[in-house]
Amino acid sequence: MMKLSKKIIEIILKSLGTGYEKRFLDSEFGNCHGYMRIVNYTPPSNVEENQVEGLGMHTDMSCITVVFQDELGGLQMRSKDGKWLNIHPCKNSLVVNIGDLMQAWSNGRLRSSEHRVVLRRSRNRFSLVFFWCFEDEKEVIAPNEIVGNGNPRIYHPFVCLKYIKFRESNEVGNFEKIGYTVKDFAGLNV
Repeated sequence: MMKLSKKIIEIILKSLGTGYEKRFLDSEFGNCHGYMRIVNYTPPSNVEENQVEGLGMHTDMSCITVVFQDELGGLQMRSKDGKWLNIHPCKNSLVVNIGDLMQAWSNGRLRSSEHRVVLRRSRNRFSLVFFWCFEDEKEVIAPNEIVGNGNPRIYHPFVCLKYIKFRESNEVGNFEKIGYTVKDFAGLNV
């Protein structure tokens, strides 16, 4: 998963500018780490065939997130115009989300995907999720080349771990503050 994530970041960097993968892959993303979770969404006993929210709208804290969802599906992404789009499971396919750390590092050129999980059946839904993140002490700041000439910076520089702690909840067993984003933490009023 580490090799796959690094390859995905290399492709993303190529899409941002010529030679960016050579300039930034090792210097900015060389010390990234990852962790995997098996996520089990248990529906309430009174689920209707319509839909019940399994995890509310949120963004991921990572640089990127790689997701394998079971055949039940239920992952939805929010489009730029606010519509919820179903991300149907496809055999031998993975879903890649841009996370908050990558949004800040790219100065907003890449958008952290707002997503949620909905449960449509009274069966457990499983996902295998790999979060690829900067190292804890990394200062997240968009390089000048990424910001571009004439474009304002839209995020204060911040230390990765401080953002992760900002998103942590005080509730036992509840890691993320659903709905908080990197804009809430480090966004500049531009």
